[in-house]
Amino acid sequence: MIYRIGEFMSRGTSLEEPQRENASVVRWCTRSDVSPLRYPGGKRKLAPFIADLISRTTVPIKLFVEPFAGGASVAISLLEANAVERIALSDLDTLVAAFWNTVFSSRASSLADRIYDCPITLGEWKRQKDLEPQTEFDAAFKCFFLNRTSFSGSLHNKAGPIGGMAQTSKYPIDCRFNRSKLAERIIELSTLRNRVQFVRKQSYYKTLGDVRRMKLFKEEPKSIAWYFDPPFFAKANKLYHKSFVASDHARLRAATDSVPGEWILSYDDHPDARSHYGGHPGFARVNLQYTARIDSQERLVATEVIVSSIIADLRSRGELNDSAAIIQLPRRRQNSLVSIGGRSVENATQAG
Repeated sequence: MIYRIGEFMSRGTSLEEPQRENASVVRWCTRSDVSPLRYPGGKRKLAPFIADLISRTTVPIKLFVEPFAGGASVAISLLEANAVERIALSDLDTLVAAFWNTVFSSRASSLADRIYDCPITLGEWKRQKDLEPQTEFDAAFKCFFLNRTSFSGSLHNKAGPIGGMAQTSKYPIDCRFNRSKLAERIIELSTLRNRVQFVRKQSYYKTLGDVRRMKLFKEEPKSIAWYFDPPFFAKANKLYHKSFVASDHARLRAATDSVPGEWILSYDDHPDARSHYGGHPGFARVNLQYTARIDSQERLVATEVIVSSIIADLRSRGELNDSAAIIQLPRRRQNSLVSIGGRSVENATQAG
């Protein structure tokens, strides 16, 4: 049986008999440009679900950490909706980390100016592709430019330009580069920088260690929530600049046993993901539709694996008992208001 989010997250009920009148209704609340980056397999559609999920924790979330930041859509959505007080981002990719560190700094306006002024041509794409950035600012711009002008937003070394090298496609290299809208979004995001704990170029493992040393963890460990969105099992080496091998996936699975705070993890619905996490009490599956370009083919990725300490806790309290749940996300965009754990917040990111 397929359930919608509100049915899945009903308080005090099982999935088998959802009390719809008491369900927390999570409507589509994020706008299409919540992140300036286009990211393969980006999880923007999961933001309402994760917002509702963290609202079920016993302690309000003060710090939300994304150690595989990528497009950072989930963290940004929660911050703008005031579902969390602060966010922290890290990514092992130098370009991605440089971009977010620049966006959440006083240099954001300079980055916006450069976006307004840059030529969007195949020649500039080739120049940026070959560029070895000498400064963090140059790395941030390279990240943004290649992300907006390459197939599927991929920063992979082998990713080509939108429209191909011959530029004979009906979709030219600048078709995803609305410079004014994107520059304005970067300026808008920069106003949130006082609520960004840190942005760092490092592994998730280093970020786990850094957070364990924070005063907040020592005083209120349950007020920290993590969202892990690691590289796919399938074809990750063709989608991402930094990908995982089998031992990396196994190490992450072991690390989830001692995460400092509550955590949520999402994966492509792959046999190896089910093998690693299928026996975890916080395991579930979500229907989530997006496309990824793999081997020059657009493929619909329909199901995600979700694992969470919060889901495990809900089950232990008897509030959720269907370990094989498949949750259906709403396919039609909705906006204006989202109810999070019984408290309503204005949608800060209108559909666009």
